[in-house]
Amino acid sequence: MLICGVINFKPDMKHIILFFFSIFLTLNSLYSQCSQETISYNNGNYIGCVNYEGEKHGKGILTSNLETQIQIKEGVFENDNFIKGTLIVKFFSGSTNTIVYSNYPSDLIESELYQWSNGDKLRTLYSGGQKTKEISTYGPGDSEGLIIEKLFSGDKITTIRNTDNNRSPDDIIGESEFSDVKLIERDNQYRINIGFPTTDGNVMNVPIQFDSGATSFFIGNRLYKDLVSKCEVEDMNVQSVSGGVGSEFEIKYIKIKSIKIGEYTVKDVIAVVPLRDDINDLLIGIGFLKKFKEVLWSLNSNLMRFYK
Repeated sequence: MLICGVINFKPDMKHIILFFFSIFLTLNSLYSQCSQETISYNNGNYIGCVNYEGEKHGKGILTSNLETQIQIKEGVFENDNFIKGTLIVKFFSGSTNTIVYSNYPSDLIESELYQWSNGDKLRTLYSGGQKTKEISTYGPGDSEGLIIEKLFSGDKITTIRNTDNNRSPDDIIGESEFSDVKLIERDNQYRINIGFPTTDGNVMNVPIQFDSGATSFFIGNRLYKDLVSKCEVEDMNVQSVSGGVGSEFEIKYIKIKSIKIGEYTVKDVIAVVPLRDDINDLLIGIGFLKKFKEVLWSLNSNLMRFYK
């Protein structure tokens, strides 16, 4: 007698995990367990896995010597085609471009790093094929140490420089929600008292002019020398040029570990210093105020309210 029936099998989560794990091992073995060979071409060579037909198949490195550059493709190949991995382009001019592809035929990029011969670098990050961030760094020269980040979100582009006083709530130390600071009026100008904590536990109090038309926190050469000898100051090794046409002068950027303003202690304050001994202006511009959540200026009361 022939008995026919149906077995009702319901895999549990353990069986499902084991099933997909076995597939992963199988696919991985296709690329890791292969015949490693070296294939020479007129303009380069391939070192890596090949299939039974002698095609590049699996993990390998393809080097091509072209007219103006050397191209190196390192990653996974299928039937002679590069599928995913890293493409390195070495230009004979001295520049290098490194691109990481998650899918080379579809031009789906994960990251890209371009390095010029002078040491400047541009790193670009992608997510799902969309550019999310660019990071520019600079080699030896006046801009060495400068870092510029661009964040991309739809049509919006946000630019952040390490030489700017960028907003960071952790940099503002104080208990109250806001702090009122009385402005010092002199010759129709307003000054803000800034405290510079010294290494011996004291505080240097310096009235510094507030200039709504200025963008930076400008510290003259005389005060700078005093800060270097008494406070914690870091030279950021970034130089630039300031001033107007015909009156330009070189400047550099420094980072002051902390300053005191009203009831707050503000950490990691970026300031600009002239490289000429005869420039001793002291200015606080709008750029410094961006460290705070909000700043209100009352002309009638001669005070500024800083929100943490």
